[in-house]
Amino acid sequence: MGKGQSFCRGQIALYGKKPVLILALDGALCIAAKLYLPRIARHRSDIDLSETPLLLRNSIVRAADLLRCRVTDLRPMADGLLCVGEGILQRVECAARREMECQASEQLPAGVVRSTWRAPRWGSCGRKIGGVPSE
Repeated sequence: MGKGQSFCRGQIALYGKKPVLILALDGALCIAAKLYLPRIARHRSDIDLSETPLLLRNSIVRAADLLRCRVTDLRPMADGLLCVGEGILQRVECAARREMECQASEQLPAGVVRSTWRAPRWGSCGRKIGGVPSE
């Protein structure tokens, strides 16, 4: 595997000095998600890679950090042998889609989306259902 490396979906590659997971390839461009070491502070879009090969066990994919890069900027990691399964790729894509929807709803101005949370009223035990109304 040399300079003319052909990458595929699900392969782990190096972008600069950072490992990335290739999600999609389109000619000379690709979409990749960054890999991180597990931390105490987790993000809602983190996917744990605990059921993958030994070298990737202690890493997470952050679906919020997607990058579009050229294939020529990528280098193979471990001679192109590190790959993840289709199930993990689908989980990462689902998390990325959900993250984009959450970010889009967070960008809306206040008051556009009605909240479902209602604060409790002081002195109220809730609405009485059934029975005599005078009780």
